[in-house]
Amino acid sequence: MMVLACNAVGQAALAAGVASLDDALPEQLLYVAGWMSTATDLTQQSMLIADLGSTFDVLI
Repeated sequence: MMVLACNAVGQAALAAGVASLDDALPEQLLYVAGWMSTATDLTQQSMLIADLGSTFDVLI
C-alpha cells in the first residue's frame, strides 16, 4: 500500500505541475487534492495493517 501511496503523491505532483503551467483551472487543483487525500488514506490503512499484524487476519 505504501507503493500506491507514493504513486498517489507522484500523481498529485504531476497534477500540480500541470495546473501551475496552465491557467490553474479549479478542476486541476481538485485532482491535486484528490490524489493527496488518496495518499493519506492509503498510508493510514498501511500503518493500521502493520500495527495489527497477524491480528488483522483474525478480524477478516
